[in-house]
Amino acid sequence: MKYSKLLYLLAFSLLFPLFSCEDDVERTETFMANVPVYMSYSEFRQEKSISKSQEMIQPGKICMYGNYLFINEISKGIHIINNSNPKNPENIGFLEIIGNIDMAIKDNLLFVDSQSDLVCFDISNPEKPTEKSRSKDVFYYVFPSTGNNYPIDDVDPEKGVVIDWVVQKITKKVERNRPMPCYDFASDLSSSWSSYNKSSKATAITGSMARFAVNGDYLYVIENNYLLKVFSISDNKASLIKSEYARSTVETLFCYKENLFMGGPSGLCIYSIEDPQSPKYLSFITHIVGCDPVVVQDDYAYVTVRSGNFCGQNANELMVIDVKEPSNPQIKATFTMQEPYGLSIDGNHLFVCDNGIKIFDVSNPLEAGKKQLAAFDNMHGFDVIAYGNLLMMIGNDGLSQYDYSDINNVHLLSTISVNK
Repeated sequence: MKYSKLLYLLAFSLLFPLFSCEDDVERTETFMANVPVYMSYSEFRQEKSISKSQEMIQPGKICMYGNYLFINEISKGIHIINNSNPKNPENIGFLEIIGNIDMAIKDNLLFVDSQSDLVCFDISNPEKPTEKSRSKDVFYYVFPSTGNNYPIDDVDPEKGVVIDWVVQKITKKVERNRPMPCYDFASDLSSSWSSYNKSSKATAITGSMARFAVNGDYLYVIENNYLLKVFSISDNKASLIKSEYARSTVETLFCYKENLFMGGPSGLCIYSIEDPQSPKYLSFITHIVGCDPVVVQDDYAYVTVRSGNFCGQNANELMVIDVKEPSNPQIKATFTMQEPYGLSIDGNHLFVCDNGIKIFDVSNPLEAGKKQLAAFDNMHGFDVIAYGNLLMMIGNDGLSQYDYSDINNVHLLSTISVNK
């Protein structure tokens, strides 16, 4: 035994120089990195107005308000579409909003996120929106996506808002105050720095992927997948009145009657908003890990669970959850899908973005997913709104609209394609 220990110590002492690093005080590294492009705060917060229409490049969230559609261009702004004639929708203008991801509309007021700010626009004339107010620094600052795996260079908030990145070779001096284990320092920088990427009296209809939801005079917002924020929106502006940690990681938000339904990678979280200023936790029901939007009608919630890069598993499912008692939800049925994203429900018809769009008969909710009425696979659907026999689907390829007034003859009305 002593002989074995001696051999072990000898071998370790010979190998140790290969695994240890010098106790340097300072070391210089040269590598490719994302260097920030800044915009001054004064320019960033200048009052915005609509500009001429632009082609869609990377569409995101969708919102319907009256005869108009508002489609987010990820991190850039909002396309405004006059949809009075769904057979011939007219792209009338673009509202540039840096850092915009989400939106909600109530009583002719459009609320949007813009980096760390929440901005309110008057859209009583949607073709000429005017900025009404801006609530500064109510959200955590979120950097735009880099689109690559290079590390992020130092960011100096004194220089303004980061609006883009330029990949450049940089040389940095790294100070060390104590011995450190040996590793590829440039790779470690990439890992740690990348962590920064973190009617006139009507409410609009948003898609199921939304993180903004309006109920009465309150706007509810999910931020950074763990914070639930409550804003009062009763006087033409948004005032933050409460911020609290959600009981789980959450990604999407759906308001139905007096409850908030929050879809997350590990389950469905339900809060009561009987007291709208102070949401109250009711329950959490777990499911297999997956990215999941949710819609609710009557006593049932419909949830899609999707596999993928950040979702953690290979299952793709449609779940039916009994939420008659929101404090005690129960999973009642699951159905295999291909790659489901957003969904919408209208009466007995459930519309699911699943390698295009699929329409199911849910007259019996527990049989949802078994009776497929129609399917279209010519576009990749991300989110969908079904309302008044009009199906509006947004995806990587742009906007597609379908007429489902005759469910046995669902047909395409129009498309607005992205600029590829």
